[in-house]
Amino acid sequence: MNPRLAATRALAAVLAGRASLGSSLPEQLAKVDPRDRALAQDLAFGTARWQPRLSLLAEKLLQKPFKAGDRDLEALLLIGLYQLFHTRIPAHAAIGETVGCVDKLKKSSAKGLLNAVLRRAQREYESLLPALEHDPAARLAHPRWLQKTLKARWPEQWEAIASANNLHPPLILRVNRRQGSRDAYLAELAAAGIEAVPCTFSVDGIRLLQPQDVTALPGFAAGRLSVQDEAAQLAADLLELAPGQRVLDACAAPGGKTCHLLEREPA
Repeated sequence: MNPRLAATRALAAVLAGRASLGSSLPEQLAKVDPRDRALAQDLAFGTARWQPRLSLLAEKLLQKPFKAGDRDLEALLLIGLYQLFHTRIPAHAAIGETVGCVDKLKKSSAKGLLNAVLRRAQREYESLLPALEHDPAARLAHPRWLQKTLKARWPEQWEAIASANNLHPPLILRVNRRQGSRDAYLAELAAAGIEAVPCTFSVDGIRLLQPQDVTALPGFAAGRLSVQDEAAQLAADLLELAPGQRVLDACAAPGGKTCHLLEREPA
């Protein structure tokens, strides 16, 4: 499946309120060629991250909003806008490949509309930019309810918090110490030409300098490492574990912290 089409179908389910991106995207990624999955994932998550800003831009470019039954076209347009203004994909490829997906949605009559809107966005973006920058919800790409909450609780820092939320998170790994040490795994990554550094706070954490498909990392399929944010890894230290303890993970999904506890303390 075309990576743009996969991202569109996953995002359309989110816009329609039928699913989260976490639940809708994996099914679509499974249909994409492995070499294109990273692109599909970036298009889906990147468009979702900037959706408030992209939606306001689309609103200014469209004469009337999409109907409820055209969430797929809306998602495709937002993905096209994301490519134009938030990626290094050449404009001709972003527009051409995006418009080419319309046939797969069985809505060929909309090809002219999407092509015209994306080309207009490319031409007129600089003139539309002041309106986007004036609106905090669009400038910081946060929904108004979240923007207001952040501003009320952290009046001095809320814009910095919102800006930090928009950064691409680093890819953090947790080494399974039952199957080897962090230092040994760092040396293995270096031998494979994969740049990585130890995390600052987690004694089991590793940060990859360049994100990549984790399934291709040495030992991933064998359970020698897993993906987990550094903050989440700190739970194992903060609990002051001891042999024989019982620990309730009251919000386990999929259970990364529980596995970390088992790796750190023998039963």
